[in-house]
Amino acid sequence: MEPIFTLPYSEYSVATELAKHFKLKDGYSIYAPLSRQEKGVDLLLIKRIAKKTKTLSIQVKSSRTYQSQKPKRETTIRYLYYTWFNRFNIPKEADIFILYGLYPPEEGRTKKISKAWWNNILLIFDNQEMIKFINNVKTVKGKPDRMFGFGFNNKKRIVLTRGSQNRDEVEYTQYLLENRIDFIENKLK
Repeated sequence: MEPIFTLPYSEYSVATELAKHFKLKDGYSIYAPLSRQEKGVDLLLIKRIAKKTKTLSIQVKSSRTYQSQKPKRETTIRYLYYTWFNRFNIPKEADIFILYGLYPPEEGRTKKISKAWWNNILLIFDNQEMIKFINNVKTVKGKPDRMFGFGFNNKKRIVLTRGSQNRDEVEYTQYLLENRIDFIENKLK
């Protein structure tokens, strides 16, 4: 019998998204550790330059994505989708963190029509950015919050909806993968 290796869907999906932007023809490769016990490392993004290899270790954190209920008051602002992450410790082994959320972009559709039936958001942070972010995840009373989350209608605007002490919906759109390609490339130079 041949042993089976499995990868959580969130890590597979992140690897697939990274492969769209970091192509083999440009010297990039994506690897998954064989051991699920590698602290802080879910994936590796590698760039080969001449005879040198540069590596980024990636930690993937995933969230369910919830669709919002219609608000009771007209003045209440709601987003179509919300992610919900548990607060986590920051392993020093991870060079970058990817916060991953999967969502159905067409809520009422029941028949799958294409691969685009599901969409995702990937928010990219380096280790220092993640430390700063997690340290600022607070309750309204200023204590460390055990959860944080983002709200969005589409990829044009992603905001922190839980985790900001002032609940002032800080925007994180600039952290989307699509907006951080150069950031990641520079980390591999």
